[in-house]
This record gives sequence, structure tokens and C-alpha cells, in this order.
Amino acid sequence: MRVIMLTLFALSLGAVPAGAWAQAPAKKAAAPAPAASPTAYDDFVKGAEVVPGLIGVIRKNGAVYLAISTSQLGTDFVQTAVPATGLGGFGPAAGEPYVAPARIMRFERVGNAVAIRWPNTFAKVDADTPQARGAALSLPGSIVAVTPVVAESPTTVVISAAPFLGDVADFLAQFNAAAPHPGHTYHLDESRSFFTASKAFAQNTVLRVAQTWATDAPDTIDNAPDPRSVEVDVTYNIIAAPHDGYMPRIADDRIGYFELPMIDFQHDRYPTRNLYYISRWNFMPEQPGAASPAKNPIVFTLSNDIPVEYRDPVRRALLAWNAALAKVGILDAIRVQQQPSDPTFDPDDIRNNMVRWIDATSPQYGAEALIINDPRTGEEINVGVNVDAVEGLAGRVYRYFVAPARGLPDSVALEQKYAADNLYGVVLHESGHDLGLQHNFIGSMAYTAADLQSKTFTSKYGIATSVMEYTPVNVWPKGTPNGDYHQMVLGPYDYYAVRYGYGTVPGATTPEAELPTLSHWASKWPDPLYRFASDEDVDFAGGHAIDPRVQQDDLTDHPVAWEKTQLIMLHGVLDAVDQRFPKPGQSYSEARRAFLLPLQLYMRDAVMPAHVIGGEYLSRADAGDPHAAVPLQPVPRADELAAWQVLQTYLFSDSAWHFRPDVLDRLTYSEVSSLGPDMKWAYDPSPRHDVAVVEMAAQTQTRVLDELFAPLTLQRIDDLSTKYAPGTTMSLADLFDWTRNGIFGDVASGGVARDGVVRRNLQVLFAKRLAQLWVAPAKETPSDAQALARLQLVDLSGACSSALRRDLDELSRAHVEALQAIADQALQARATIAAP
Repeated sequence: MRVIMLTLFALSLGAVPAGAWAQAPAKKAAAPAPAASPTAYDDFVKGAEVVPGLIGVIRKNGAVYLAISTSQLGTDFVQTAVPATGLGGFGPAAGEPYVAPARIMRFERVGNAVAIRWPNTFAKVDADTPQARGAALSLPGSIVAVTPVVAESPTTVVISAAPFLGDVADFLAQFNAAAPHPGHTYHLDESRSFFTASKAFAQNTVLRVAQTWATDAPDTIDNAPDPRSVEVDVTYNIIAAPHDGYMPRIADDRIGYFELPMIDFQHDRYPTRNLYYISRWNFMPEQPGAASPAKNPIVFTLSNDIPVEYRDPVRRALLAWNAALAKVGILDAIRVQQQPSDPTFDPDDIRNNMVRWIDATSPQYGAEALIINDPRTGEEINVGVNVDAVEGLAGRVYRYFVAPARGLPDSVALEQKYAADNLYGVVLHESGHDLGLQHNFIGSMAYTAADLQSKTFTSKYGIATSVMEYTPVNVWPKGTPNGDYHQMVLGPYDYYAVRYGYGTVPGATTPEAELPTLSHWASKWPDPLYRFASDEDVDFAGGHAIDPRVQQDDLTDHPVAWEKTQLIMLHGVLDAVDQRFPKPGQSYSEARRAFLLPLQLYMRDAVMPAHVIGGEYLSRADAGDPHAAVPLQPVPRADELAAWQVLQTYLFSDSAWHFRPDVLDRLTYSEVSSLGPDMKWAYDPSPRHDVAVVEMAAQTQTRVLDELFAPLTLQRIDDLSTKYAPGTTMSLADLFDWTRNGIFGDVASGGVARDGVVRRNLQVLFAKRLAQLWVAPAKETPSDAQALARLQLVDLSGACSSALRRDLDELSRAHVEALQAIADQALQARATIAAP
């Protein structure tokens, strides 16, 4: 979307008639006050603390100044804004570099002032060409601030760093996103904002600001001593822009790298101006194309806040990527060191690629890669990983799911090993992002169930073809062989992708010259071992995603069969919680935790078969790639029906949500009497003392119905008949009929009297959905779906009439009459609307 927006913006500029801007009435602005003459540098620094570095820092009388070399005026720096402290889970974490994009920053002399500018870097043009001049005139930049020169010498100008006390990072957007209600956000109180640190290193200068964000409606953040006033430290980093002869590499959508979007105004030879450079580290092998050491390795530094017991798995995971880089001739590319106790070591030095351990009261993620790129080329300047302390609790998955499912004894040692192995897999994944790799959510489709049950196989090839997958724990029922629980090795795709990003293309001196070789390297997409599909391909909720092979948290080349196996196994674990939890002397909260974790896994797996319904197989292969199929292939109707039957049995039935009373009657929680203010991280009791299984069932069922009956999903299913022969794939009539029979099939016969509360709730839920589809359909709902909804309502009304002629108990009769009322009122309402 952002690339499209840039393209449209560029085109709209080109469409503006000459002189159009001048036709708008101009507002008269007050002339700026003339800047005072700067003080002589030598006089200014008397009694000041001067810190030399990339851009010098001067501290004087409690204020902070920047000493910029005159040779640096007008030159490019890379500037970032990164929170140095987090919001405890309510917003970005400490060290997260995505609050604001990395931008090119320039300091430009304007009389006795300096303009701090973000120039526009989206255009890809050659210097000193008509295209470069045109892009410079057409694409706007942004001004951060204009600030007076307070002192100067023939070689240096000094400006106040005060502009960085403002919201240069646009942190307001983070608070707006976290606020639960419009208008209940925070504002920057500049009177309580100040510099806490200012540092200058050889390759970067750091300004750290303590900002106070205030509100009169403190209903967003509950983990500050005074939620009306939240302190956020922001680190502004001004970094030397690389000038090392790095050659960008052009991306290919058959292999997943993070991409830097550009607009190519230099050439008209391509069908679109959009150009994408991949994100990658510049290792600079001593002899490109031959096995030789990296002159510029990634040196990861393990922060001293990482618990000692987890440092070894983190280290081993980072170093694992050396195997893939060695395959393309780059040796000793990844190195790892422990943060030294030397007081002169500073994590803020951009040359340090930090791996940190983050504590948050409300964890938002397990771990996150940290990448700073040169926005002109995609070259990575600094990388790292934040690991959330929640990863240390991964042993609970072993305790509450793995051990019960496999019939294994309780073991603190095995829990600790499970947590360490899980952390190893997580860091392996995140450090793959540090190399530029995107997620790959089709990586689980290449291996069979038998493969994943073999320890020999998984220890060599992993449980998916890529560590960039989101893999669930690889657990099989008791009595079945079991491979590794986690992805413990690089997969075939990882080696393949590293070759694309880091292999040398002999003789190529421009990014365009590399394209024939790169295209050949990327041509293996049809082979399941080397397929790639990423985040945009798993947006099933709104109907965008269509390929059921692309999923998060699934395994094997037959995911519906795997999901069925998992659902059966998880149901068994849930029904046996009382046999393990709580142990003597434990609170019954332990039983609650032991139930909720596998229940969440059950809910996750129960929605997955819905992705098959109305699906199509989507290929990223180019025309002419070996064994390439056409881009769209139908999911066979038989497979869609099989997926529906899994939904029917394990999601839409009463039995799917029926658990033993001996389990359910012990799932309470421990009360807490807090002396402090209301803080959800300390005590966030459920409205009910039991586990609301019925409501959780309804939430999961609603999620699936939302997906299946989203306007875009209905459109796609309706259009399948235009591409495929009748009967080869499902139709809209199939969707409505399968759902009606699965949900209302027992109404007419009177079997509704045997239904439980989960089933009754589902029937009301779906009846109301049909009514909405007929009376007030969402925008872009196809007319065929509206007509079928009407037919279903007519059939439902008739089925209810049949049921009401039978001998029903009071609750069943009330329920059937309510269903009939929903159907009849919807039919009558539409008839009334349509009447002249």
C-alpha cells in the first residue's frame, strides 16, 4: 500500500498544470526575526564540556548543542528515533527501531541559521541528470526545524539541540494507537522534557530525551506510578551514512526479503516505475565469489541483562547462520561477544549490534528483530534482537501441553530444556530477519507427518523448510514417534534465500546487471522445498488470503489432517486436566492455567480448516520457471468439503466444547488484594470465577463465520465458476447449504431439543447473520449471497414450523420460536423496504 501511495503521489505531481500552485491565494506570513550574529566558537566553548565525535556535542549551562563541521553541512546522515524505555507492553518496547522510519537528515546553512531537513529519497535517479533535477523539483522533503547558529568558527557551526526535545519521532501516533477511546490520548508536555544523555561516537551521535506525556483521562496505561504522567525516553541517533561502494540488490517476489521501495525515474524501459531494493548486511568478503572471511562481519553483543542460563542458546542460534553464509563463500560472517564489563563500552555506539532482554508487564511479542537501514540503498547499518522475558516462561507449554499429550512425567529439567530450545528457535528466526529475510508461511508444506515424527529427519531438516515460518510445537499423540519439538536447524529454503541475498554475481557492476542471474536463482519456487509466501498471504480474516497452504502455526503437507489430529489430542488433554493439576499444596489457579493454555491452542487450530473453504492455490513462480503451474489453481471441492466436516465436528458441534465436569469445577483463580492503584498486570480478574467455555466457543465460531461470510470471500467463491468447470470447486450454494445443514440440520426433526447451549447460541448467531445478509448486507456483498441468505431464512422458518408441531420442552420451544421470529422479521423487513 505504501508503494502505491508513493506512485500515485508522483503521478499526481506530474499531472499538475504549470503554474497551478501559484494560482492558490497565498496567506501573508510574518517575517522571521533576524538571527543574532553567532558567537565566536572559542569564546562559546569556554567553560563548556566538548565531546568530539561524528557530530560533536557541547554541554553548557544545562543546555546541549551540536557542533557540526562545515564540511558536513549539506551531507547525508541517517537519523533514527528509537524509544530507550518502553511502555510496559502498551506500545513500542525499548530499543524498537520502528516508531519512525530511518530517514536521511541534512544540516543546511541558511544565513545565520541551520535548517534540519529530511530530503526526499524515494527517487532512483542518476546524479546530474535531467531526471535527477526533475525529481528534486517534484518530490517534497520535510523540514524538522530551523534553528539559529549560536557559535561558529571557520570549520564549525554550533546549533542548539533543543529541536529534538519536541516530538520529532511522532510518538503521539503511538499513544493514539494505544488509547481505548478517541480523545483519551496523551500530549507532550515540553515543560517536563529534557536531555538525559548526549554522546558522540566515531560513527554516530546520540541525543536521549526524557519526554513527559500527560493526559487528563488516564485509562490507557496502568503501569506507571501516576498514569496521568508517563515518562518516555527517546534516543535520537544521527549516524554516518555509508559511503563504502555498496551495490544495492533488486528484490524478487519469489524469495522473501524486506524491501525498500523506490521510484525509478531514470528509465522508461520497465512496465512500472516501482523498484525495490532488498535489506541486507554488507559483509564485504575479502574475495567476492571465493571462500573468504568477511571484512565487515555482524558482531552481535549479548546484553548483560540476558539471564545467564539463556545466553548459550542465544549465542548458538546467532552463529547458526554462518553455515548458510559459508555456502556462498562468506566465512566468519557472524560473531558473538558478551557485553564486556569495561565501563567504556556503550550500547549506544552504532557499531554495537545488541541482543537485549526486555521486561514488560504486558508482553506483546516473544522477540523482535531490530534493523536500521540506509534509506537510499537498503544497506543495513545496525541490527539486533529484543527478546521479551515472556520467553523464559515457555516451559509452561511443556508442563501444560507437551507432557500431558505425550504421557511424560513432570520434570523441571525437561521444562528448562524445552524453554531453552524454544528460545534457540526464536532467536534463529529473529536473526534471520536481521539478515533481511521476511516470514515464510508456506514453509511447513514440504514435509509429511512421517517426516515430523522422525527425530533423525527433523534434526537434519527441521520441522519446516525455513526458520522464518511460525511453527507450532511439533507434538504427536502418545504412542506415536515424535521428532524435535522446535525448529532447531536452518531449512533448505534458508540456504536458498541466503544465496539470493548474499551470493556473488560474477561480472555484474550494477543492480540491473545482476537480474538475469538473480532471476535464475529465484526460479525454484515450484519446488516445495523453496517456496515462499509471507504476511500478506495469511490475511484470511477479511478474505484477502486465498491459499490454504499458507498459514501460521500449522505443520505437514496435509494441514487439515494435522489440525484434526491436534484437535483430538488437545481435547483429550483438556478433559484430563484434573488428573495432573493441581498437585497437593498448589492453588487451583494451576488447574486453570493448565486448562486455558491448551484451550487457546484448540481455538487456534479449530479455525484453520476455514482457510480451505473457497480457496485457490497461488503460485509466485514466473512464466518459464521449471515445473511452474499457472498462478491460480482450484482447491478441489472434495478437499473443501473435508475441511468443512472438520469445522462441523470440532468447532460447530456441542461435543467439541463439552468437557468433563470434574475438570470444569476446579478452574478458579486466586484473589488478590492490591494496596496500589488499579493495575491490570497485577490483578485483572475475570468477570466470572469459572472459565467461560460457552462464550469462548461463540468467539471462535464467530471468527470463522466472519471469515467465511466476509464480502470479499463471498465474491471470490461466487467468481470461481468463471475460472473452473462446474463441480471442480465449491459454489456459494455449497457454502450456504453446508452451513445451514451443519447448524440448522436438526431443527425440523425436533433434534434441536437435544442440543446444548453452545449449539443454541450458534444457531441464533447464524440466523442473525443470515438476516443481516438479507436486510442490511455489508458493502460489496454479492447479490447471489443475498439471494441465498433469503432462501436460507425461508427454509429456516419452515423448519421451525415443523419443529413447533412436535412435543418440545419449554427452553427448546422458546429457542425455536426465537429462530423463527428472526427469520420471519428479516423476510418481512426486506419486503417492507422493497414495497413502493
